[in-house]
Amino acid sequence: MSVTYLYEALGTPAVWPNDIDAMIMWMGGNTGNIVWHEAVKRGLKYDAAGNCHMFDMDNDEINIIIPLANVININDNSLQFYFSQIKQYNSEKVRVTMIGMGAQLTEELNTPAKLVAALPYEQKHALKELSYRCVSIGIRGSVTAECLELMGIRNYRIIGCPSFYGAERMGGYKIKPAKEDKLCVSWGSKDYKNEQYVREFFRKNAKDDDILLMQSMEDFPRTLYENAPLLERHVKSRYPNIAVNSHEIEAYIKAKGRIFFDWDEWHDYLVKEQFSLSVGCRFHGNMMSLLAGIPALWITHDSRTYELCEAMCLPSVKLETARKLQGREEYAGFCVYGDKFYRNYKAMYAYYQDFLRENGINFKNS
Repeated sequence: MSVTYLYEALGTPAVWPNDIDAMIMWMGGNTGNIVWHEAVKRGLKYDAAGNCHMFDMDNDEINIIIPLANVININDNSLQFYFSQIKQYNSEKVRVTMIGMGAQLTEELNTPAKLVAALPYEQKHALKELSYRCVSIGIRGSVTAECLELMGIRNYRIIGCPSFYGAERMGGYKIKPAKEDKLCVSWGSKDYKNEQYVREFFRKNAKDDDILLMQSMEDFPRTLYENAPLLERHVKSRYPNIAVNSHEIEAYIKAKGRIFFDWDEWHDYLVKEQFSLSVGCRFHGNMMSLLAGIPALWITHDSRTYELCEAMCLPSVKLETARKLQGREEYAGFCVYGDKFYRNYKAMYAYYQDFLRENGINFKNS
């Protein structure tokens, strides 16, 4: 009998530390990881959770569920780590189910062909060997699919992000029309090209009820969480050529900033506040809003957000377009959830169920 368990990529401590750096470390450097990780933990049935050393993998039939993110990139060694843990065990006994795998293009490696050519041999070897233990691999979208094809890996299914299907446990999606009245703005943790224009637009046009949803950004969470002063170099990197000083930005962060380290607290806050629109560059910040019934608009700034929005028919606007928008209402105008979204969701949900079934996994609510 197959034993299915979750290989936990992120730990959740019994007692949270008081230090903001330690808290962000527990979240893998980005609190958005809570969203996709909890979607796997809460949505799928498994017999136990832990690491490979907790199980008798030489004798028991085991199916290892590995929740993944953008692991196909030149700086990530997650695949090598997983393969090193698994390769020593009987391949006929140990199966693998990889969920949510994605590729990350860069400004230099800006096509799947360039990225695959630059990947270390060890990473490509580990991925191929792991793929042999999978019935199918659940991947984000078309960019990742092209990367796998170039590596000769074809046993994949495009499923988007597992967090997309969390709505089923709450009765499905019922998204209200977007309005510009009360905004939840998801702020990124890197200085993406031209994103400063979007940040500055919302800072200048913020209303009383708007909030800035932070996921991790150098010393900005410390300002909110620990009342620490901002470093001038971080202000300049986030707001280049800005005509205000760091004290004004500090006041803005303290008034508008929010950061969450718990899925339930985050979700309950959004449900209670019921913002009229969620907008920003962070994929999972917006997805959390969508799960709370708030219309969300993604600003696509890289291949990751693009392929996810494309696969799941999520309302989006390119970063180059977003920086040209003149009013809050223009953002709301791009955020439309129509028949195409709901038809695609229904089809993808059925497809996701097929993916899980063929890998011997069930939903907790099924």
